[in-house]
Amino acid sequence: MQQNNINISVMDIQDLENIKDILEKDFDNFWNYNIFKSEIENPNSIYFVVKINNEIVGFAGILIIMDEADITNIVVKKMFRGNRYFKYTNELPH
Repeated sequence: MQQNNINISVMDIQDLENIKDILEKDFDNFWNYNIFKSEIENPNSIYFVVKINNEIVGFAGILIIMDEADITNIVVKKMFRGNRYFKYTNELPH
C-alpha cells in the first residue's frame, strides 16, 4: 500500500507556475492565471497549497482585514474530489 505524503505550505508564485497550464481545466473555470496571480500578490491575502506526493491537489485562501481573517475559498483538483482527503477532523497536528 502506498503511503501518501501530504504537505501544506504557503503558496508562492512557483506553485502557481506549476499549475498554470491545468488551472482552469483541473480546478474550476473561475481560476484563470491572471486572477489568481493578483490574488496571491495581494498583501491582504494568504493562500495555502496542499500537495500529495509533491502534486498540487488543492489550495485555500484567506483574506485578512484588520484583526479578522475570512476564508475566501477552498479548491480541490477535480480528480481528488470526493475522496475525503480534506475531511474535517477535530484532531489538530501536534
